[in-house]
Amino acid sequence: MEYINQFLAMVDGAKLLTILVLIVVDLLAGVIVAVKEGTFQLSKIADFLNTSVLYYLGGYLVLGVAATAEPQIGAPVVFAAWSLLGVTMIGSIFAKLKKLGLPIPDKMT
Repeated sequence: MEYINQFLAMVDGAKLLTILVLIVVDLLAGVIVAVKEGTFQLSKIADFLNTSVLYYLGGYLVLGVAATAEPQIGAPVVFAAWSLLGVTMIGSIFAKLKKLGLPIPDKMT
């Protein structure tokens, strides 16, 4: 039970929720862009969820398990991974918003 509590403290529910919200926003932005461009395919949603949810969220959770099992990895590495995931997802969202015509600077996509 101690390891479960350590794991939950390491990955933090707010961080998990942030990743999930960014994935949903990225998904919705992608669907809107695809509909606008006339390239929407329902099967692409499964591909997106497979890559985003499995790789991003799964990788973050695996890192949390590793940090719990090996305390030397610790909170700074988990926080850095969470930060990189957030920046990656935000960049993807900005790229899609730029395709919709919003004035997003190139440096942010």
